[in-house]
Amino acid sequence: MGMKDSAKSLGAKLKLDSHHAIERFGVLFGAIAISFVTIFAGTGISAYANNQTALSSTALYTPTFLTSKTQLSGNVPGVFVSEDRTRAMVLMQFNDTASVSANAEDYRGFLTGSTKNLTSQDLKTDVTGSVVVFGSTGYMGVLLDSDEPFAPQIMDLTMRSDTELTYNEENSATDKNLPADSSFQKHDQWRVFFNPGGSEAVVSSALGTDKVDVGAIFNEIVIAPKEKDIRSRMDSQLAIMKTDLNRIHDATAELERTTADGGTLRLMPPAEPAQIAGDEITGQSKVENTASTLDLNTEYVIPLGYDFDWRGGSVKDGYLKDLIPEGSNYVTYLAQRAQETPDRFTVNDMKWLLNDGSDLKRDHSSASTTVKPLLDIMNKLSGAYQDYYKNKSTYQVELHDELLDLEVELRNVESNFTKHSGEDVLLTY
Repeated sequence: MGMKDSAKSLGAKLKLDSHHAIERFGVLFGAIAISFVTIFAGTGISAYANNQTALSSTALYTPTFLTSKTQLSGNVPGVFVSEDRTRAMVLMQFNDTASVSANAEDYRGFLTGSTKNLTSQDLKTDVTGSVVVFGSTGYMGVLLDSDEPFAPQIMDLTMRSDTELTYNEENSATDKNLPADSSFQKHDQWRVFFNPGGSEAVVSSALGTDKVDVGAIFNEIVIAPKEKDIRSRMDSQLAIMKTDLNRIHDATAELERTTADGGTLRLMPPAEPAQIAGDEITGQSKVENTASTLDLNTEYVIPLGYDFDWRGGSVKDGYLKDLIPEGSNYVTYLAQRAQETPDRFTVNDMKWLLNDGSDLKRDHSSASTTVKPLLDIMNKLSGAYQDYYKNKSTYQVELHDELLDLEVELRNVESNFTKHSGEDVLLTY
């Protein structure tokens, strides 16, 4: 039997000949069907796993909100939990602080579970709640307490304000991106979707105390991040000022080397302005894990500015207590400081004399090529002085003042916060 006959015989045994076409189609279709089932099953398992992973991690689903009747906007800075995850706080911030009530008793909430498709479902965790309003700062928190750690679940929180402090003629409904019922037309409400069981919820030690310390909570979740940012900018400002002083020293050395008119004329070093004279930046900038130690040593504090040891203290511990004269208070002290006359500094007032007694700016034309080297170094040095003074003012006046503003904000919250708790504050369903 030849090769051709052998091939036909093998094809018949494997049902590959023309007489078995229907059988072959059935086997092929079955194989394809099984492959598709396997692929789709794998995709479904993968999607489910991804959804479960997202649910176990994501803590916040709505970073902004809009009230239904007054159309007041706000943001949700974060979801915070205690270390044992049995207490959570959803922090909200209104953009217009003057148009919202600072009384926690004017607010109540409605809490239920939700799917990712915004379909309501029962809560997996039994919770009780309370509302905290952090004075007149525009910040509000909803505290949730549970006897067990929060299960990963999206929670749908509807907040209602019983007091409207602004009028909106259009009387609009809630944010069009979120579903609403008729209560959003009757009451000023907004919604926040969050998951306190998500791993991305920020752990706050201040939430772990038995007694709710509103001041400590506000300091940790609001003040401390702002303070960290200010401190970082103060460090950067000191580094900039150190560079400015290097420019002054370099330009001063160049001034002593620069001559005109064949070496007979030179510019005398000007008297350093009192606002700058003797200033020195000591210490080193931050290097990898080594903290910055930069510090300004100066005999001159710019009016409206400060020179307290911000590295050695904190907003929580307080700077004002060491600044306020005995028998006074920080309200009076800061009001008096604000009345100080701002400093007047300009390099145009500086005298630039030559070694022959003439005045470079008054007695010599700026168009004269003979004194151009002297004019160039004068401009270089005066520019360095001007830049340093500007940056010193930013450091002493603006940045130090920002730290004190944070302290005042914290003290006001400690004195003026309101808290609403009880069975009628949060309805869960």
